[in-house]
Amino acid sequence: MEIFLSHLLYVSLGGCIGSFVSMLIYRLPNPSISVNILSPRSFCPNCKIPLHVTDLVPFIGYLSNKGRCSKCGEKIDNLYLANEILAALLIVLLVNLYGFYNPITWLICLIMSILYVQAMMDLKTLLLSQPLSFLLIAIGCIANLGFQFFTAPIDSVLGLIFGYGLLFSINLFYRMLKSQEGIGSGDFLLLSGIGSIFGASAIGPILLLGSSLTISLYLIGKNPVTKQLPLGFGLGFGGIIYLMIWMNVV
Repeated sequence: MEIFLSHLLYVSLGGCIGSFVSMLIYRLPNPSISVNILSPRSFCPNCKIPLHVTDLVPFIGYLSNKGRCSKCGEKIDNLYLANEILAALLIVLLVNLYGFYNPITWLICLIMSILYVQAMMDLKTLLLSQPLSFLLIAIGCIANLGFQFFTAPIDSVLGLIFGYGLLFSINLFYRMLKSQEGIGSGDFLLLSGIGSIFGASAIGPILLLGSSLTISLYLIGKNPVTKQLPLGFGLGFGGIIYLMIWMNVV
């Protein structure tokens, strides 16, 4: 019974994290000055009516309303439920690997959440959050310069510089040839943040993996915005996969 209750707690906590992640994906790219991550309270994207407190309960709120707004009946994006499930599975995995009170659990959870938000934002809107990328850089510097957690301090600094400089140089060369931007500056900053965490040696594998994921997305025609390539999507999931390899999960 104790194991069941503890895992129920982990799943519930993961659901709350997943719900917050969904909110970030929706609100961060929103240009409206009246909508930010702090206010207003959660509302239906269709009718704009604030959600009832029971609608906000992870899993239960979505399932009890059969995936629709309780006010206007508009279908709610399945991504909301998927995010809650994925976050719950992540928390259960991390707690079983490292323990609930181990800082590693929450550090990895934070990094994966940021990478996931960036990936899904880029997929949906072709936009990336600079504050989240700067947060990745801060995490990498603190974790590695202070504790050598993921890699050596010098490798972290080189990863930060190389991650930004590589994409900047590629884009500069492309702009000289085509007289237009080939890679968004948000991608420079995201790869810089990833490099600061995993080091310069990880830039190549993550960029290769990320590019493969992005091109695959393009080839199967699943980019819902345009035919532009959302490189941030690939970089985000490339970073997640690399971190899972570091954890010896895959």
